[in-house]
Amino acid sequence: MAHSDQPLKEGHIHISAPHIYGSVIEALELTPNSATSFLNIGSGTGYLSCIVATILGPSSTNYGVEIHQEAVDHCRDSILMWKAESSSANSDANIEILHGNGLHIDSVQGESRMGLDRIYIGAAVEKSCLQKLASLLKPGGILVGPGM
Repeated sequence: MAHSDQPLKEGHIHISAPHIYGSVIEALELTPNSATSFLNIGSGTGYLSCIVATILGPSSTNYGVEIHQEAVDHCRDSILMWKAESSSANSDANIEILHGNGLHIDSVQGESRMGLDRIYIGAAVEKSCLQKLASLLKPGGILVGPGM
């Protein structure tokens, strides 16, 4: 099953079908080795965050927000293993996974006060919430999510 193009889920641990990640990376229009800020709402396993960190390089900032503590723990462990087993460039990747609800991020406090360059929504959100999430972007930033 790991080599088929389908999502995998066990409890709150979920990874999307591989073609989804390709589409997301393309839509995010990432610039390699840049100081781009990235937010992954519904970061799940952290797989996408690691791909983005590999492309953007160590000068980027990379945040994940996940509502399920079980997924946060799995994600943090997976990222530590990825860093330990990958190239030295990836071991410097700046990825922080936070437990919480991405819909509660305040656009006037913390890192989001300056705006983010790229946001991916991997969690289920109501269409009415998209404007609030878009308010976290810098001018010219890109928001990508399922069905967008």
